[in-house]
Amino acid sequence: MDLFFSNYKANDKYVVMNEIDSKHITKSFRKKLGDSIKITNGFGYLCNAEIVEIGKKIKVKIKSIEKFESSIHSLHIALSPLKNASRFEWFVEKSTELGISQITPLICEYSKKKKVNVDRLDRILISSLKQSNQFFKPIINSIKTFENFIKDNEDEKLMANLKTSNKINGQLFAHKNICLMIGPEGGFSDQEIELARKHSIKQVTLGKSRLRSETAAIYGMSIIKSIIS
Repeated sequence: MDLFFSNYKANDKYVVMNEIDSKHITKSFRKKLGDSIKITNGFGYLCNAEIVEIGKKIKVKIKSIEKFESSIHSLHIALSPLKNASRFEWFVEKSTELGISQITPLICEYSKKKKVNVDRLDRILISSLKQSNQFFKPIINSIKTFENFIKDNEDEKLMANLKTSNKINGQLFAHKNICLMIGPEGGFSDQEIELARKHSIKQVTLGKSRLRSETAAIYGMSIIKSIIS
């Protein structure tokens, strides 16, 4: 299925696509007046639409809409911005394909980079959403410091830590909202690990190998997905 993205509402009758998708629809997919396309708005809706106008921005008429239910579990990864921005972007792309719910850039003591390009990450996220035929757009949260993030009690938080032998298992998930925290290239500091313990954040291992931060995030996410799916 070829899937496109637009911020339409469930009660809209017509949708005007952006210029980039319009070009793909008419040039790459060679769609013409009267042809059908599939569109999601990232909130679980999939609509079947008919092309009614062609130009720089094509206009479509919504013919039918299907609503999908989200998973009962919300999977959240908090990952430090990486020195090489392309590695963080790779993580955003791949985690979207795997069905992540939220991403939070996390500023830690050893973080070498303190910011991310949210607009660029959002474009990568939407592209990955369309490529993987998914209907729920993940949330990219604003950057948070480690100290502020661990005070938020909405998620069941797990911290990846090479110094523990506790493996990820279903008994750790007391909540439906699960967050895995991954440190920067230098890992979490001893002070951060101790502060996390004081906030009852569970320490988990991702194996004996020292993984790159983005690899650890994808690997940890895959383990959790295999348990909760």
